[in-house]
Amino acid sequence: MIGARLLLVALAGAQLSACASERSARGPSPAASFASLDDAEIARKRDKPAPERAALVKVDVEFDGAEASRITMPGHTRVVGVAKMVLNIGTLHAQGEVRLVPHTDYAQARYRTLFKGLRCFSDPDAFLITDARYASYLRTATIGQDGRFAFDHVYPGRYWVEATFENQNELDRDYKPRLCTSIGYVEVPDGGEAVVDFSAGPGL
Repeated sequence: MIGARLLLVALAGAQLSACASERSARGPSPAASFASLDDAEIARKRDKPAPERAALVKVDVEFDGAEASRITMPGHTRVVGVAKMVLNIGTLHAQGEVRLVPHTDYAQARYRTLFKGLRCFSDPDAFLITDARYASYLRTATIGQDGRFAFDHVYPGRYWVEATFENQNELDRDYKPRLCTSIGYVEVPDGGEAVVDFSAGPGL
C-alpha cells in the first residue's frame, strides 16, 4: 500500500512539472500579457507624429504706416455704439474692449483673409501673420456694463470697430464657436457723432 501511494505521489508531481513547463512554453500569464500590450500602446502613441498645424498665412498687401496714421490725428467726432450683433440665432454680446481700426488696404486684406466671407471669425492669430506695426495704429475703448462704448476726438475717414462676441443663448447648443470676432463699419464725418452698427456687416 505504501509503495502504491508513493507511486501516485511521484506521478502527480511529474504531471505538475509538465503543466508548469507547458505554461512556460506558452508565454507569460494573462496579466503580464496585458501589461505588455499597454506598454506597446504607450510606445505607439508616443512615437505617433503630432497632427500638422495649419499653414501660416501672410497678408498679401504691404503695411503702410502713412495710410494708417490718421488714427493718431486729433479730430472733432465722437464714435459711439453698442457692442451687440443680431443674427438669426439670436443676439450676441461683447465684453471687454473694442478696437478702432483705420480703413487701409492692409487692414481690408487682413479682414478678408480672416473672414473668408463669414460674419465672424474665431482664433484670429492662429494662422495669420500680422505686421508688427499694425497694433500701433489702433485705438481701444472699454465696453460699459450696458454694452456701450465711445471713441472721442476721432479724425474724419472710414474705420472699422472690432469686438469679440459671445453666444449667451444656453438653448443653442449647436452654435460654434462660442466666441467669435466681428467688425462694424463706420464713416466718420468732421464733427458730431458717428454710430457703429455691427449688424450692418463689415463693409469689406
